[in-house]
Amino acid sequence: MKVLQETTAWEGRTPNHIYITDDSKSKMFAYVRAGTNSVFRFSAPMRLDTRGRKFKEIPNTFGFEEPVKDSSVKTWSVAGSKGDSYIVSLDDNQYSCTCSGFKFRGACRHISGVQNG
Repeated sequence: MKVLQETTAWEGRTPNHIYITDDSKSKMFAYVRAGTNSVFRFSAPMRLDTRGRKFKEIPNTFGFEEPVKDSSVKTWSVAGSKGDSYIVSLDDNQYSCTCSGFKFRGACRHISGVQNG
């Protein structure tokens, strides 16, 4: 689990919040609205779109604990083209991958490989 403070320099008055995510930064469990210390928990993990955004990791001072993993989530370990290993997950008919390509594009060849089997 990671706690990320957004540091993106937005034009206008868009505030930067704090996000509580999984280790791959692909799913968020909760967020802390800018200027508050109240944690808003999601009923189900949500995808965090990191494209064009900047974050820094901060300590978890909010007492948030990662939810227990759902046993119905299917996972595959997939080898990347340069020897790295990535985790592809299928949760509620939604695929995700821990690779950087999925984080930026929302799709990757690792998921295609699992789907085409």
